[in-house]
Amino acid sequence: MKTAKSFLKTVLIIVTTITLTFFQSCNKKNAKNLPKLNLTLLLSSNYSPILHLNAEGGIAEKKGGVYPTLEYTTGLESVLAGKSDGRLNALQPSIIAGGNGSDITIFAGTMGGGHLIFANKNVAETLKDPKNWKGKTVGGTAGGTADCVLRSALRDNYGIDFDEMNYKYFDNDEAIIAACKHGDVDLITSYYALREVAEASGLVQIAELVDLYPDYACCRQTANGAKLRSDRDLFVKWTKGLIYSWKYFNTDEKGTITVIKKVTNQDDQWVYDHIYDKEGTAHITFHPDPFYNGCAPQYDVLFDLGFIESENPRPLHEYFDISIYADALKEVIAENPDDSFYTDMWTYFVSHNDKYPDFEKLYPKTL
Repeated sequence: MKTAKSFLKTVLIIVTTITLTFFQSCNKKNAKNLPKLNLTLLLSSNYSPILHLNAEGGIAEKKGGVYPTLEYTTGLESVLAGKSDGRLNALQPSIIAGGNGSDITIFAGTMGGGHLIFANKNVAETLKDPKNWKGKTVGGTAGGTADCVLRSALRDNYGIDFDEMNYKYFDNDEAIIAACKHGDVDLITSYYALREVAEASGLVQIAELVDLYPDYACCRQTANGAKLRSDRDLFVKWTKGLIYSWKYFNTDEKGTITVIKKVTNQDDQWVYDHIYDKEGTAHITFHPDPFYNGCAPQYDVLFDLGFIESENPRPLHEYFDISIYADALKEVIAENPDDSFYTDMWTYFVSHNDKYPDFEKLYPKTL
């Protein structure tokens, strides 16, 4: 009963977050008459503190010079139709849409990490070593972050190809957990927030997904292509705010919690647990870097699984623009020449995007 109540509370928190954020965004006043960006978030998604520091926290207005509004939607459709300027979370729908020819551009990061791996209690001890997974059955969601990252990790790091595992897909997290409990699948991937539900069902945590694939990409930010071409500077301004928000998150824990408390309507401990507790959140990160190197393997998986048309596939780099972030970070470094936090972000940018075509010709290793 305690676990059921805990899960229900999480659901209610997400709904409350959606409602509060929607009305906060609608009721905010553009006092400085700044240029606007209409941005959307996935309806059922958890939040990222960097996004909300930038939007509700006012950093985008103060540091970037752009006025963002947030609206919760169920998918990418409003961005594809040009009714919204961009979407701030999810990755695989953008990879699939862009790969199949949609006019969109991935330009910045939202989060990474955050997934756990559970096993049925009867096989958990054996499956603690991924080398023993060959021939086993994994439960999950088709084409999601965990599915793409797990497949890539097993193939690239453990020599286990797609056809050497069995993959079963389910409509929701509760069905995935139940399938593992009853032995219909041997192991599953789960978002960290479902840990209590999984453990109460008798499942055994055997790893975090970062153990198999350290530093993987999850949600990215996607712009409508036409809007990006016509008002590129607004996305640079928004991204500058993200960069300043990332430092604020890392250097002002109290201030960050204050902002996120207003968004979630929760207490200090709940907020801390969901954004700062590395162990509790399966080492989730909210770094705004575009991280092309972490997205390209997921493109490859989605292509191999048939989500992207094989006749004339559009390569990822054609709709993945790292220059927005690079230009924003250069501006921030120029504004703060003695701040090593931002120059360290450039080092991170180089190491996480150097597989982008012609990277060495376009970007120096140091600024």
